Amino acid sequence: MGLRLALRVGARELPRRPPPPHPRRERVEALQPAPEARPRAALPDGVLIPVPPFINPLATRLAARRLDAVRNATDARRVARGQLPKAIFDYVDGGAEDEITLNWNRQAFSDISLAPHGATWVPDPDLRTTVLGFDLSMPVLTAPCGGMRLVHPDGDLGIARAAFEAGTVHVATSASGYSLEEIAKTPGEQWFQAYRFSNEQAMQTLVTRAQTAGFGALVATIDTAVAGNREKDFRNGFSYNMRINLQNIARMAPRMSTRPGWVYRFMRDGMPFELPNTADLTSDGKPMELTEMTRTGKDSHSPSWDDIRWMRSHWDGPLVVKGILTVADARRAVALGADGIIVSNHGGRQLDGAPATMTVLPQIADAVGHAVEILLDSGVRRGSDVIKARALGAKAVLVGRLPSYGLAVAGQSGVSHVLEILRAEMIRTMRLMGCTTMSALDPSWLSGASAPTPTPTAAELPDLLTR
Repeated sequence: MGLRLALRVGARELPRRPPPPHPRRERVEALQPAPEARPRAALPDGVLIPVPPFINPLATRLAARRLDAVRNATDARRVARGQLPKAIFDYVDGGAEDEITLNWNRQAFSDISLAPHGATWVPDPDLRTTVLGFDLSMPVLTAPCGGMRLVHPDGDLGIARAAFEAGTVHVATSASGYSLEEIAKTPGEQWFQAYRFSNEQAMQTLVTRAQTAGFGALVATIDTAVAGNREKDFRNGFSYNMRINLQNIARMAPRMSTRPGWVYRFMRDGMPFELPNTADLTSDGKPMELTEMTRTGKDSHSPSWDDIRWMRSHWDGPLVVKGILTVADARRAVALGADGIIVSNHGGRQLDGAPATMTVLPQIADAVGHAVEILLDSGVRRGSDVIKARALGAKAVLVGRLPSYGLAVAGQSGVSHVLEILRAEMIRTMRLMGCTTMSALDPSWLSGASAPTPTPTAAELPDLLTR
């Protein structure tokens, strides 16, 4: 039996004065979804958590202060770390084993230099682009990330709404804390990312549900033959058998008690460890919990190209294959009918020692860029990173950790904040480089070993001289 708690919070009424105005308060309040628009997990029987009248104004002011402290991805990570219990932060932030690939992802961007074209005035760079027929205000999508409801109750719904406000697409994950139908009801366009589970029929049911719900594209992940060895999760007790019971609550309570704000939100949200999209994957029809979903072994089934073939034959919209790191896999995906590919190493969370995505992007773009739209993830933290990826052949990038940090900072408004920071960085970079549009970017705007500039032909020389 699960633990039955009775939490009663009492507070005598105190005279309240209107809080002082804060420069970001109106923005934070405006971005908060209405309470009725936020589905909540049912609280366990006996849990009573009334909201004292001073909590909401206080939370709004604190969120505004946290937003003021975030000027870049490093700030967002630092503030998020202060908001989340160590186990949750390490789950979001960490990588596999020695985190070699995780660090390579960032280093690969740092190793590429920009090549600005001087004496060029660009008053208003155009960041707009189109990916698989979807119009985006900037070449950035929010990536599928599991367990976001543990980060903040807004979870996947908050990220999807923030993506819509930013004029881009959210890619929902099978490991969402909300059902795919709830996510599909948020405004704007969403894509759905599907894993390959041991229960083949369940995977097919999930894909059918996604199509019925109205997702615009299907993303098939192929780099999860087994779960990555994320040692931080094991050290923190964030393991496969983690359940809401007396033993685990008692074990983790000392570490989580240092983050009372997170504990309060988590309790108010019903302690949502379950993943509603996985009910069809279990024999008893009950949803899996987050850490169970990545369990793999002798009873599991690795992703196969036959799965991609099945998805192509059953999915009417664009199909994207995620987890491409070689030219051979890219060509195989194209041959099976993929409309797009995502050059990805799962953010360094799967195979440690896999190459950084930016190091393999040029050769993949050269091989299949004419036949398929290429996206990239893993390591994007700055607007200049987006520019570099675009110049090397990616149509757009996906960001996962950055929205996760923003979510921890201030829920949906925090995600909006970090996306706008990314946009501002892109605009500034484009102006400093003298580049007017995304379509103009190519390797000639970069320098360094990873971005060789092809020798211009005689026909191209006049155009180069007039830039």
